Amino acid sequence: MKKIKSLFMVGTGICLFTSVFLNGCSKEIPAARSKLDILDLKLNVDYSIFSKDLKLRLSPGLETTVLGDFTQNAEKLPRGIEKMTSILKEDQAVKKSKPNITRTSAVTFTATSAGGGTYYNCYGEVDEPGPTAWWLTNTYTWVMTPLGTTPDNYIAFYVNKPDLYGSYRLWGENVSTTSGGYTGYQYMGDTYSGVSMVSGVMSFTDTTALMVIEARIAAAMESHLSNFADPLNYMSEDDYNTYAENAGFDEFLPMREFEASFGHYSLRQKIESEEIAWLNSSSDPWLVSTNPDDRYDIEDEYDRVFRNQYSQVKISGVLFEPISVIEGPSTPIPCSGGNNSMKVLSAGACYDDEKNANWIDLSDGRRIHYKVKKEKGAGESAGSNVIRSFFKGKLRCYKKKGSLFSKRRTQMMVRIQGTAYIWDQYQQACGALHHTFDENRPLKRSWHRDKEKTYRRYTYMKGCETYATFTVAGNSPFVVYLQ
Repeated sequence: MKKIKSLFMVGTGICLFTSVFLNGCSKEIPAARSKLDILDLKLNVDYSIFSKDLKLRLSPGLETTVLGDFTQNAEKLPRGIEKMTSILKEDQAVKKSKPNITRTSAVTFTATSAGGGTYYNCYGEVDEPGPTAWWLTNTYTWVMTPLGTTPDNYIAFYVNKPDLYGSYRLWGENVSTTSGGYTGYQYMGDTYSGVSMVSGVMSFTDTTALMVIEARIAAAMESHLSNFADPLNYMSEDDYNTYAENAGFDEFLPMREFEASFGHYSLRQKIESEEIAWLNSSSDPWLVSTNPDDRYDIEDEYDRVFRNQYSQVKISGVLFEPISVIEGPSTPIPCSGGNNSMKVLSAGACYDDEKNANWIDLSDGRRIHYKVKKEKGAGESAGSNVIRSFFKGKLRCYKKKGSLFSKRRTQMMVRIQGTAYIWDQYQQACGALHHTFDENRPLKRSWHRDKEKTYRRYTYMKGCETYATFTVAGNSPFVVYLQ
């Protein structure tokens, strides 16, 4: 019955030996008091997520290995899920004085960086008898990852270093009585450097800091999708969509986790909430409204993550906000030969900021929203304060369920091709060649698929030289030009 604890002690000894003689395992993560204070304030919030309808989701990049004797959790969700709300809302000293009430356990949860920083050596206990079912909870997103059921009231396990920085607690409950509780907090993953929240605006020390964090979130997004979707490629599209919905799979979870770690209400979240309301409208939303994704001047998904709901972000002390938050409908002039012709017949106009967006209905009921966009950077005027200049191809897939459209996961790929130029201020036209590109986001089962070419300086592109090729399973690839 003590196999888990003894194995943990052996592992800790090996780690200590490695640390002393081989300079291996890192020391235990120090407590961050300021972070704990912020999180403690969250306990007064009514977390409606804790309900019978809670969907179990895996935290991005989170992989665990339990040491010693354990079995799979019989239940996907804790049976004491209803009692967890009271833990998060009420004073723990009061709860501890009441018998038979689930409460926070005042026992240990440790997470020690090990393996050269590649994983964490973890141990936890609850003060209720075993056997105990365990879940690791990210307290930024309240996403729960099942660990397993151990015969005693303690557990030892490894966690591969998460892609993103997060705060975690262990939930352990007796499998018979559901009595149990949460342990304290531990932090895992690399902290974010060069970013802070200042008066409700996310502030970066410089553009490099922003790009580093953006790349980190992008990698987490791709691995999060791949880890879930790739093993299920054998499923039909209908079966996969049903499975993903039942599992509560959230493709934007890594972005959500980053936003939550700063208590940040982003432009991305604002647009997402508007899109949900738009899809839930009683009529065909394409006929009665403008797609919320098309209404905002800030196009890039990561730019939307960093900006607040008012489209503001700070870099190097400079406040960036678009000249116009709301963008009008696109009115591109078709290239000679038509928008779906692969033949580029002319260079077309030279653009610093242009969009071509529309939708098509497929024969099987799917609706594809496509977009190509050249953005000057951040919606600001030209000059030295440019976050990024980019060209993007973007796909979204929907399908009707009953009378309403909903997001539809399908195999999609985006390929972008074109040429970037430096502006010739004397000729008032595209000048010297900057770079040509031909890149793609590979075929993946998702409801959204984007590909972007980013530049760290102000660039221009010719409308009929710049285009995206969109591939959707069950449909012939089609081409959309910027102009």
